[in-house]
Amino acid sequence: MKVEHIKGLIEVLNGDARNAMHSILGFLELISEGELDPAQREYVAACRVATDRHFRGIEDVRIILGLVPDEKPVITHFSPGDLFARVTEAIDIVAAQKGVGLFCNIDNGVPPVVSADLDRIGHALVRIAEAVVSTIGAGDVYLNFQVPSSPIGTSLDFEIFAPARTLSPILMRALQYDDFEFYASMPGSGALGLAAARNLITSLSGRVDASADPITGTRIVATLPVAAPMGSVAVPQPGVEPSTDAQRALRILVAEDSEDSFRLFKAYLQGQPHSVARATNGVEAVELAVTGDFDLVFMDICMPIVDGYTATRQIREWETGKDRARMPIVVLSAEDLRAQRRQGALVGCSGHLTKPLRKQELLEAIKIYSMPQSSMPLVNFRSEPLKIQERHL
Repeated sequence: MKVEHIKGLIEVLNGDARNAMHSILGFLELISEGELDPAQREYVAACRVATDRHFRGIEDVRIILGLVPDEKPVITHFSPGDLFARVTEAIDIVAAQKGVGLFCNIDNGVPPVVSADLDRIGHALVRIAEAVVSTIGAGDVYLNFQVPSSPIGTSLDFEIFAPARTLSPILMRALQYDDFEFYASMPGSGALGLAAARNLITSLSGRVDASADPITGTRIVATLPVAAPMGSVAVPQPGVEPSTDAQRALRILVAEDSEDSFRLFKAYLQGQPHSVARATNGVEAVELAVTGDFDLVFMDICMPIVDGYTATRQIREWETGKDRARMPIVVLSAEDLRAQRRQGALVGCSGHLTKPLRKQELLEAIKIYSMPQSSMPLVNFRSEPLKIQERHL
């Protein structure tokens, strides 16, 4: 089989896995909203961790094989403290299962807001921290976010330190060398994640320094280039929710061919005032959009007959020809987020959400468009503040 065919199969696998995990994680989230005993909550949490790990493993393969679009970084403003909290949240359950104590610190010199490629940085840091926590065994791990002592330009150091614990030589090589080779009997997915993390960091002109020995332990430092945001940027305040006074019930069209995904969408909106109609392919999406009276459209991409991008372009052409106001069309797809942004910009998409999708992400997106005369851009990142967790075992 040709290499290009293999890459195509992996992309098909990626889309199928994202759709499946979208349903699995979504229904697990809904189950966790009910009354569960401690053991049941532990089982649900374990399922989420395993599913997240599976998803990240597929993404790692795509990164290493070069299937992730090679394009300019997608620069966004974000809080380093919030990113640090998200990394901690991602590995917290694994740390508890392994008996690892997490000690987290953010240096006072770290700026409150920076600009950088949040998607790539976040993925890389989670994979490094996850590999260390998963493989060192019981003990303590120290996570530090700090400004380098001798910074070149503007950058931040993410440091992870495990005293008196060492990563295996295989994992160290995966993190240190660009030409690391994989083989079938390689244990676990740690090497996959570390190799992908190195790839992402170096693609951003960053670097990774790593050392390990039985006496001092393992120390990994990822140096991440960032920039100061241009102009004034509002910093989200913990516990502050957007005002709901101006929200209104929306007529929502969902273009989605997957029965499970549409069922999950409706379950996410249970108790909300919005009404939902469904199109099962791109042709139906166009017909309903131009004959109905919808406030918001969520558009899947890989659908029968006509794909979501073509459907969106046809809707925009109809609006232009009829001198109609543009209705918000938000991509909700298993397709790579960067591809969504690139292709979506060409056909006139209003925003982008990617599967797997959490309930709060969907509700926040709908909330934006439920405001009168809303033209706020939609970002693909959870906005709720997360607290940094520190655990001493």
